[in-house]
Amino acid sequence: MSALCSALLQAAQLVVGPGGFPAVQQAIDAARPGDTVVVSAGTYGGPLHVSKPVVLLGQPGAVISGGGRGTVLLVSAPATVRGLTIVSSGEDQSREDAGIMVVGAEGVVLEDNRLEDVLFGIYLKQAPGAVIRRNSIRGKPLPLARRGDGIRLWYSDRGLVEENEVADSRDLVIWFSSHTLVRGNTVTASRYGLHYMYSNHNRFEGNRFVGNEVGAFIMYSGDIIFERNLFAESRGALGRGIGFKDADSIVAVNNVIVNNAVGISLDNSPHLQGVFNRFSGNFIAYNDVGISLLPSVSRNWFYDNRLVDNMVPVEVSGGGSALANVWQGNYWSEYAGFDRDGDGRGDTPFVWNRLSDDLIAKHPALRWFTGSLAFGVLDLIARAFPLLMPQPVVVDSAPRIESKLWELAAGVRSVSR
Repeated sequence: MSALCSALLQAAQLVVGPGGFPAVQQAIDAARPGDTVVVSAGTYGGPLHVSKPVVLLGQPGAVISGGGRGTVLLVSAPATVRGLTIVSSGEDQSREDAGIMVVGAEGVVLEDNRLEDVLFGIYLKQAPGAVIRRNSIRGKPLPLARRGDGIRLWYSDRGLVEENEVADSRDLVIWFSSHTLVRGNTVTASRYGLHYMYSNHNRFEGNRFVGNEVGAFIMYSGDIIFERNLFAESRGALGRGIGFKDADSIVAVNNVIVNNAVGISLDNSPHLQGVFNRFSGNFIAYNDVGISLLPSVSRNWFYDNRLVDNMVPVEVSGGGSALANVWQGNYWSEYAGFDRDGDGRGDTPFVWNRLSDDLIAKHPALRWFTGSLAFGVLDLIARAFPLLMPQPVVVDSAPRIESKLWELAAGVRSVSR
């Protein structure tokens, strides 16, 4: 303790700018552990390397430019980088050029920085316990396939990714990283708003993923909790609000999933035997397909969700039934039953088995005819002749009779803030 106090008392400030060091790297090299390097307003050249536990603090107007070559700032010690504008990395994917690259350092803090025209924004490699907070990251103006990730964690457990804004990047991606918390971020105009790969025991909450190819994709990961997130306007070639591939022990609570090609997509999830995924309290609305499952998908519990005005509430790709999953107490805007005893539940089950949907599931090219007069007539004929009806896709034995849309509107507002 006395050694720590002594180090703090001896900590110095080294100023870069008029009357101080002419170059940022000179000040970093001269600093001792615990010192603060203050970068005055102005544009300074990179690349920079922080290899000791110091604070690199940018004053308003302090800009570090990589000049379009390589990584702008490399951090290899438990340092803090705050308040800098970092611009113009290289764009070489093989070198993984980045605005900020952290390698092999624990407990790094990166906050209140602005990164622009960078291939990868913030890239952590084997850097556990990092804090990435309140950074603004905008990628290079490149085709989607040539972009880097806005934020990437690789073998970096126990990270906190909080209140960042990411745009025009590829992904915010968590690879081989466990016990991370992703909270309060906004990701737009990217490929995957959030992408988990081989990462377990993670949580993301209160994020906004709007206008991306996919809001979030959870792949080969387990024990993921996501709550109070907004997934909206994902209508690209992949077009998912949130997708799951070989994902186990998922808990999805009180999310808003609106205006996507597909709201929720499930492929071989859960993957492990004896494991369930749970979806409750989610508002799934105005999507082309509310929930899409592959025929083999089972052991997902859907209860107390609101499915409102989706063109197709639930679809099994290729045709078939989703009855190997549990559907209980959800609100369905298509439900036409009554609640005579006033318990808030329909007196008859909700059953979804529309002939036109079955044809589309088996022949996706027919989706162009969704809502057409021809399909309307086809469904009317099928209802008149029950032998033409396909097997039920979904049966909810106790459907919610009242959507409580005023509560949902409040939920949307809280997530949107």
